[in-house]
Amino acid sequence: MSEGTTRLGVVFIHGLFSSETTWDSFAQLLKSDEELATSITVRRFGYASPKLRSFRPDRRTPDYDDLAERLKGFLFYEASEHDRVVLVAHSQGGLIVQRYLARMIGEGRGLELAKIRSVLLFACPNDGSDFLLSLRSVWLSKHPQVRALKPLDPGVKDAQRTVLNKIVQASPGTAEPSSCHIPFWVFGGLQDNIVVRASAEGVFPNVSMLPGDHSTVIQPASHQAPAYIVLRKHLRDAQQQEDLAAPTITTPGLAAAGPPPGPWGDNAKAARILDVLPPYADWLKTLRTQDFFVVSGRINRLFHEAADAFKTDRLEFIDPELREAGTVCSNAVVELSEAMIDLLFADRVDTPATEKLPVEEREDAWTFVLGEYQRGKDELRLHTLRDAFFEAYDILIGRLNERLFVPEQTATPATPSTPVTVADRRAVPGAGDLQLRVGQGLARHERELSVAYDQLRTAGLGAPTSEAYLSGATAVQHFAATAGSGPGWVLSLRKGRAIAVSERLWDALEDAGWPAGDDDPLAAVGYPTAAGTDPRVLGPEVPRVVLEGGNWGPGLLVSADHGWRWEPQVALDFNQTRSATNWTAPQTAPQLRIRVVVTLPWETAPDSVTTTHRRDLTDQLPFSPLAGAVTTLSLRRAAVLPAAHWRLGPHRNALDSLSYSADITAPDGQLALTAAVMTSLSGTQQPTVTCAEFLIQNSAVWAAFLPAGSSTKLAFEEVEALLLAAWETAADLLPAATCDVATMRWADAPTVELRLSAEGPHDQPRAHLGTLIDLSELGSTDRDSLSEMAVTITASPMLERSERQRLLQRALVYMLQGFGFVEADDRHFT
Repeated sequence: MSEGTTRLGVVFIHGLFSSETTWDSFAQLLKSDEELATSITVRRFGYASPKLRSFRPDRRTPDYDDLAERLKGFLFYEASEHDRVVLVAHSQGGLIVQRYLARMIGEGRGLELAKIRSVLLFACPNDGSDFLLSLRSVWLSKHPQVRALKPLDPGVKDAQRTVLNKIVQASPGTAEPSSCHIPFWVFGGLQDNIVVRASAEGVFPNVSMLPGDHSTVIQPASHQAPAYIVLRKHLRDAQQQEDLAAPTITTPGLAAAGPPPGPWGDNAKAARILDVLPPYADWLKTLRTQDFFVVSGRINRLFHEAADAFKTDRLEFIDPELREAGTVCSNAVVELSEAMIDLLFADRVDTPATEKLPVEEREDAWTFVLGEYQRGKDELRLHTLRDAFFEAYDILIGRLNERLFVPEQTATPATPSTPVTVADRRAVPGAGDLQLRVGQGLARHERELSVAYDQLRTAGLGAPTSEAYLSGATAVQHFAATAGSGPGWVLSLRKGRAIAVSERLWDALEDAGWPAGDDDPLAAVGYPTAAGTDPRVLGPEVPRVVLEGGNWGPGLLVSADHGWRWEPQVALDFNQTRSATNWTAPQTAPQLRIRVVVTLPWETAPDSVTTTHRRDLTDQLPFSPLAGAVTTLSLRRAAVLPAAHWRLGPHRNALDSLSYSADITAPDGQLALTAAVMTSLSGTQQPTVTCAEFLIQNSAVWAAFLPAGSSTKLAFEEVEALLLAAWETAADLLPAATCDVATMRWADAPTVELRLSAEGPHDQPRAHLGTLIDLSELGSTDRDSLSEMAVTITASPMLERSERQRLLQRALVYMLQGFGFVEADDRHFT
């Protein structure tokens, strides 16, 4: 896999009358595959496939074209993080894949298919199905998905011809707009009477038969099952493939190197959008920012006119990114418009709220008011649809500004303004003598910037010192300070909200984001946010600034002793890092492992562990929180077994790594308990990883040290204490052995992973965690096999003890509920 490639994504697409759960067997086997679990992400593509017709006239069953478009959006957005994808489809799902590929080729978007490394079809009716054909013709004749399963359906065959000629038989190793080589592997079921071998084969050359009928062919029972062996081989092949030879490809979800010229004809479409939904319109701003959500008849009519324009002209842009953004936005406009009309018929009026409206709104006789005191289901739906519309609208406007629509203006600069060129221009003496106007350089945002400037002028904003420019979807302009008001200012306009930021703060933001290594550092750390509708002022004395998440996710700019630093906002999920299972493979597996892994993506990674730091660490380890917690476990059982003697190993020790452990052993050398710490310095632009863990190597050996009748099963409060101690050791003690933590800055979001795993010999089934940890107080779980639980915390690992303990408890509740203990809550922690 090429350097920088993200983990491979395998996308499972189910069949007719089925759902995402049909892939549970494959998903569980991949999760338990030691070689693939950490390098592959499972994605499940789901869609509506009801057996019965809906009696609701406002709903319909999607056909293959609908599902192909949905799959396109799924791969574009929800699987965009993957550089390589393998599509695995069952039954009708294979026809959806083929329709999607054929439509992409027909639109000249073959380059975007380059990351699909192979397609696996299981029991796909490539030539249709005769199974119960007569009954289907009577009972399901109007079902759009069933109709396409007729033998030799013309639409299915047309898509197959395109796939065969432009995909399967394309020149190997190449991708072009009108073709892209993707190997297809087709499998039928030996006992399948729904899709017989000839239909499964269709036109495809690579065909094999597997044990099972139409359903069980995708339900392998073990890693040795033929179906899993097949899948595993092709996933490994996809990991090892060379990148396709193709012209420069703009991967969906990634910014292009520069704004390409817009295709002919898209300018007029952009102008029509801006005519019906002008970004600077007062009514649109009222709809966006009204604190007490008020929708008048005038606003409704104007928005309904925009929706009508989208209904009659879907504005199919030629540029693929604009087309995608335009489709999403038009759908959001129509949905919100219809919801507003429905609710206006309720004809409810809130007089005090109406009086707050502008005059032209108050004069409108038809007013519908929604606010925090009327929170019915319909009202909440309208709020949700409004937010969805503005999110889609902002993306579309940003695309237009970045890629295509630049209106004619006076004093057009010779080169476009960017954060870098503006920074250079600010450094030129006499730049303030250019007599620039507010908003110059961004005609479409000039009016909004001027209004915001007038409102914020009293904060000390002087004359512009740069032209306005777009940083992502944010309009930005730099200003001098008025006499006596301190440093200069930066005015930013994002999603209709204006914020004036001290130039010192803005410089700190850019400085925090430079480790991202591109020309727009704020794209990494994000932009300042402000609640409400009034413009905000953030001066240099502000101790912390909340940031709308950039590429690193939601965060904060925090003032520290050594200057400003970016810190992530707390987030919890179940995604493990590549380091989650480090330091486990070559060792004899313990019965129970309680582990904390801390990933530290420093801006400048330390390159060695000095002898002095290593000596300091070995002096401190016997008194570390982890050593104390391990000792306390035995003390609670009336035995004195201190983790006092730490030795090198059992893992690698070198300039770029360290490993120490303390063992409690029986006289014959058998291990009972182990405390261990590890650190890896991965080098330039790679994160430092620290780990602290507690291992029950052999509970019977440990029991021999304890008074008769003592239980070696851990109470969950003991697990909590061990995790807290391991976190403190991994986040505070171990990093200090490699660098001066106080001066370090992040180059990405750091994470802390909490992991509980019952292991044991590799050739035996793993024990249930409940046999080693007392989980009874947490309620019941529906997981029959629960050998592992884990949660990942995105947050600064270096916290005060009380704050760390609160976050640990919050993460444990999240983890327990995610693994089926739905009754677990804060009451289980003290």
